[in-house]
Amino acid sequence: MAIHEMDAYTNELKLRDASGTTFYTLALRLKFPHLKAGQAVRVRSATWDETSTQKSVLSLQHYSNIMTFIGSSKLAGAVARVQDDSAADRAELAKDVPSVAVTISEIDRKYANLPSTSLEELFGGKATADTYRTSFCVTRVEPADIRDAVKVYDRKAKKVSTAKGTKGGELVWNVQLSVKDASTLSNANQYRILNYSHEGLGAAFLGKPSNLWTDAAAAKRVEKSVANLTKFNVWVDAVVERRNGWYYIKDTKLRQ
Repeated sequence: MAIHEMDAYTNELKLRDASGTTFYTLALRLKFPHLKAGQAVRVRSATWDETSTQKSVLSLQHYSNIMTFIGSSKLAGAVARVQDDSAADRAELAKDVPSVAVTISEIDRKYANLPSTSLEELFGGKATADTYRTSFCVTRVEPADIRDAVKVYDRKAKKVSTAKGTKGGELVWNVQLSVKDASTLSNANQYRILNYSHEGLGAAFLGKPSNLWTDAAAAKRVEKSVANLTKFNVWVDAVVERRNGWYYIKDTKLRQ
């Protein structure tokens, strides 16, 4: 099971059964607060929505129930062998406007059980830890010229400079993401998440950095990644670290 936070009240569940069929259903967060991504579940009293043509949808009633199973149970073990439908996600991502929410990234498995924190909590002065997991959509990527996304880092001066016209040097990512999530959909608030890899954080998010002024193939690949990031209904599941009031992506990479 995968979970996409639609808004402050509703989650969209992506369910995949033993036959390999993927279903989607809407679940009220207040009624089903215990659900977590990756759990084995059984949905009771649900009906197939015949009116949905773009995806298979299960409709829940007020008496419907979603039961979870402990990880050591036989049923959970059987469901654990069901693989996520990555091919379907790639097909959705190829569309101009994906019809379902697509998560374009994956985090290091050591953070798999880290609960997700909203952007409102991260930037609202409520955050007290250093490392968080969060989910967001990207509205803008800077710099506008994608060739400037990789810069040369001078460790002695602790400064970055353009890679244009240079040969060699330590290449690092220097990208800013303007982001929103379910907690900010009803307002104009946008926040900035950084992919600065000069201190080792986020080095793998967009792949290995290379001089995008001279490496046309790499520049085209990054341009495609940025185009996918900014599509409607595309989400990033990321681990971020707070440093000096900013949040930096780490231990996260885009799916290829």
